[in-house]
Amino acid sequence: MTEKTTMMQREIFSEPEVLKRTIAACRPVQKKIKEEFEKRNISKIVTMSRGSSDNASTVFSFVCPLYAGKLVGKYHPSLTTVYGADTDMSNTCMVVVSQSGMSKDTVAVMEDAKARGALTIGVTNDENSTVAKGCDIHMFLDVDEEKSVAATKTYIAELIALYMLTECVGKQPDMCVDKIVDKIPSVLALNDKIADVAAALAPRNNFIILSRGTMLGTGDECALKLTECCYMFNRSYSSANFMHGPLSLLAEGANVIMLAPDGKFNDEFISMAKRVRDAGASLTAFSDIPEVLDLAEQKIEMPKGCDKCNPVLYGTAVSLLALNIGGAKGLNVDAPRNLKKVTVTL
Repeated sequence: MTEKTTMMQREIFSEPEVLKRTIAACRPVQKKIKEEFEKRNISKIVTMSRGSSDNASTVFSFVCPLYAGKLVGKYHPSLTTVYGADTDMSNTCMVVVSQSGMSKDTVAVMEDAKARGALTIGVTNDENSTVAKGCDIHMFLDVDEEKSVAATKTYIAELIALYMLTECVGKQPDMCVDKIVDKIPSVLALNDKIADVAAALAPRNNFIILSRGTMLGTGDECALKLTECCYMFNRSYSSANFMHGPLSLLAEGANVIMLAPDGKFNDEFISMAKRVRDAGASLTAFSDIPEVLDLAEQKIEMPKGCDKCNPVLYGTAVSLLALNIGGAKGLNVDAPRNLKKVTVTL
């Protein structure tokens, strides 16, 4: 699938260009974020998001404590919209991550948090959305309208924006966002190889997706993309949590996708790959660990990365996987059945 035949593919391949705009749009507000954190003595950070935006928030919940030393929790929207919980928002920053910035539950939670004294930061792709206009600080993704239903470029842009937010709090690390974006073309260059893997996986179903650490959000994103674009049943697990019960799923005929970058979890990934093979299950590996790739039935050798850049690079790769599997199955990946771009929930 080298020719850009779908909106989803065009949007994925636009990432290196449009993400530079994300960085340019977010840089001017970093100073204000730093000032507000200091002025309000912010000690708590919570995210409010759903879908792909929630998966980006999961990555943020790892990288912010890891690099900035600030803990990040998740706020469940129903606490406000259904339960009407009397939550203490003092010294709290609520980060509202939403592609559209228009979902009713997202807006309701943001307004309630703001009324209770929280600093509200919106991360959206619409400067005129209710969230963008109502929050204290807006981090604009500026990646053009995403016309395909599945979030691809906006998921990656949300990661970049949240990395830039990480630069503003606690230890204020350099998250190397420019260098990360410069690595994305090396993943896009793998599209033909990913298409070959997708052709082999298209007739299958019931995928187990394993990842670890900062990669967990992108593992969840892989599961979401295969579900919404390819109509496949699958579940994402931490490779550690997988050992606590779900390991019983490993058997002949099981299908496993591992997102296994070189790093602190090498031994665990290699051990898990061996267990998958020994159980007679099929292993598809996105990795740069030679031992994992050698054990895989289907494999994509990924560019070398780090705990910062891997969620982004593998995020692009799993979007390409879903794109190509959907294409191999003859599905309309731009407009999956039953779905709309803006989802209304409570």
